[in-house]
Amino acid sequence: MYSLFKKEINTFFGSLIAYIVIIVFLLTSGLFLWVFPGNYNILINGYATLNGLFSLAPWLYLFLVPAITMRMFAEEKRQGTIETLLTKPINDFKLVLTKYLAALLLVVFSLLPTLLYFLSVYLLGNPVGNIDTGGTWGAFIGLFFLAAIYVAIGLFASAITDNQVVSFITALALSFVFYLGFEFIGRSGIPYLFENILTWLSINEHYLSISRGVVDLRDIFYFIGMAFLFLVFTKNAIRPARWGTLKTFLQNLKLPAIVIVLMIISLNFFYRIDLTADKRYSLADVSKSVLQELEYDIDVEFYLEGELRPELRRLQESVVEKIVDLNTWSTRRFRMQIIDPYSVTSSQGKRDSLFNQIFEKGIRPIDFRVNTEQGVVTKMIFPGAIIRYNNKEVALNFLQNNLSFSGEVNLNHSIENIEFEFINAFRKLMVSKKPVIAFLEGQGELNRYDVGDISNTLSNEFDLTRITIADLQQISENIQILIIAGPTLPFKEAEKFVIDQYIMQGGRIMWLIDPVQVSLDSLQNGYMTMAFPLDLNLNDQLFRYGVRLNYDLLQDVNCSMLRVNTALPGNPPNYTPQPWYYSPLLTPNDKHEISRNLNNIMSEFVSSIDTLSSEKIRKSIILSTSPNSRRIQAPSAVSLEMINMPPDRNLFNEQFIPTGVLIEGQFQSVFKNRIVTELNRSGKNVLQESKPTKMVVFSDASIIANSVDYMSGRPQIQRLGFDRVSGYTFANQELIVNAIHYLNDSEGIMQLRNRTIKLRLLDKIKIREEKGFWQRLNILLPILTVLIFGIVYNVLRKRRFGR
Repeated sequence: MYSLFKKEINTFFGSLIAYIVIIVFLLTSGLFLWVFPGNYNILINGYATLNGLFSLAPWLYLFLVPAITMRMFAEEKRQGTIETLLTKPINDFKLVLTKYLAALLLVVFSLLPTLLYFLSVYLLGNPVGNIDTGGTWGAFIGLFFLAAIYVAIGLFASAITDNQVVSFITALALSFVFYLGFEFIGRSGIPYLFENILTWLSINEHYLSISRGVVDLRDIFYFIGMAFLFLVFTKNAIRPARWGTLKTFLQNLKLPAIVIVLMIISLNFFYRIDLTADKRYSLADVSKSVLQELEYDIDVEFYLEGELRPELRRLQESVVEKIVDLNTWSTRRFRMQIIDPYSVTSSQGKRDSLFNQIFEKGIRPIDFRVNTEQGVVTKMIFPGAIIRYNNKEVALNFLQNNLSFSGEVNLNHSIENIEFEFINAFRKLMVSKKPVIAFLEGQGELNRYDVGDISNTLSNEFDLTRITIADLQQISENIQILIIAGPTLPFKEAEKFVIDQYIMQGGRIMWLIDPVQVSLDSLQNGYMTMAFPLDLNLNDQLFRYGVRLNYDLLQDVNCSMLRVNTALPGNPPNYTPQPWYYSPLLTPNDKHEISRNLNNIMSEFVSSIDTLSSEKIRKSIILSTSPNSRRIQAPSAVSLEMINMPPDRNLFNEQFIPTGVLIEGQFQSVFKNRIVTELNRSGKNVLQESKPTKMVVFSDASIIANSVDYMSGRPQIQRLGFDRVSGYTFANQELIVNAIHYLNDSEGIMQLRNRTIKLRLLDKIKIREEKGFWQRLNILLPILTVLIFGIVYNVLRKRRFGR
């Protein structure tokens, strides 16, 4: 075997065609990865990854591997040396295995120069080394197994003919059929059983997983099994006479049948290793639990398709990869359809109608510019999907838009949230009875128009109602979440008792309280008004639960703008935007799942919150001011004159003053050790300590309040968080929805929002300044390395045999 192995290696490296094949492979891959614009170009995409190589390599292997294997047996048959080989004291399978290992080694040799690509990306990373080493080496393992199957197929093609050209074409055709052909047929609408079989036979189905850096034991069994099958077929093909009788035919099929059975059995051995540094292809335990509960198949219509910029293409790939991971762990089938809205129809009218349908289903479009032959064109894309389950559907929007971060960071945050978006959507679709959210009224709270936008948003997955304290006392066990938004009248002790006992029973509350009252009417009619403390008789109750709302107003340099008439007396009005420090743009805590990756929150006349220590209570700050803020104690004057005074750094010197707090744990009743006979009208047992529960406290009711236009006669509800001056919509709605989800979450689904994926970018400055150098290096050096090796090898070989 060793002698034959050396003979094959020496024959390959001693021929000119070998070096031509390898150089063509390296030149093609180098040009696509470093020069030609397109999806594979590393420098244009700007990410520290070799995904372009691993996507391109299967297509280049379709030509490289048959070129290496085409002569292995075909040339032996043409020259008549095959009979000599078959008479050697070595069985047929060892003969085939020797040629197989030699061909595989040659393919690996052609792949070695591409390690320069890895080194280049490593050095071009920002910072240096900003490449996922584990995932990349896992993908190289995938390339090795892909080559293992291609080589086995190539050997089989070479064994059935004595013509190298026929062998090359046959190997190319067979490799393509196994790589994508079966998958194409499987997706043509055939019955589900045959679709599964053909998809499993497809090399691409298994290569996609391992090329991401995910080593799945079932994929390994597939690669080894398929390669072994073709080696067995090759062994039988080099002696055609063995197929002469039915008995020998059945005997020759015995071993392949055993291998196929073992491959089918291996499907039950589900074990995978995620080699990526961020474990980005691993699902959380709560995700696996939700997937195991699915009772029906999932249909996904994904609308992010077409001509996309690199960052949007990365989002598309991440969504598709996540669907593959979800399907891997699910007990039900995922059917995915990727739709390009521009390709569905050529009629502009029908296209506009389709766009409206997609928008009405809840997918938010974005505009982006595309360079075409006609110039720069603005196109509309839909970075979202429709999920269908059991005759119900829900829309997902994957792309976030946070003004505080760059485009790459925003996109990375969007990718981090993909798993949460899917799992949260599945849980919504699986719920048979909607949880109940109640808005408390009776103490001057915000009316139904003031909270109209958030109510419309929450109504898709919750039953909403408005109740009084008396109603709460009667049906408290049916209310999952209670929202107390902007009360203006003091609470009586009996009313506080009902709320307290609701909490003690495990009820969950969102408090949105204004500790300071400001008359906006007075401010609109003049340049000054007064801010007075608003005593709602809740201080002792909230204090017992672990928070204290302070009687102050916060000013912040990072604030909204206010249109003010700056025209001189006697001149026409001239309204210009001016900073309004009493309307801070609050900063969400990026380390908590409620507020992570959110844009700023619009507020007005917000106060500070203090938290108190307690053994059984855990507190988390989810909202605060910017690093440049200050407190104004109430009572105080609120005047428009302050817009004329630039902020003084010495005054705005307080950082991250809390304005939103999450409290979790077991709360002590504010009525503990008190006589409550007159307050306990229901006659129920008075609880002194709560069950484990949670509540959210905001020191500004305007966070949940949308603007309402009453001028048209019928109230027109504006989007929550919309700023009329800037025209931008802040993340008020997202914050409230996340807080509600967290309060209602008993499984830990919201923890998925804490997933972190490191942003791996290339150094744009280095690329701009040294682009030509890296292109020349990665195209010429691999080729020169092969040429130098060939020259040295043949000189040494000639000198050795010359002696």
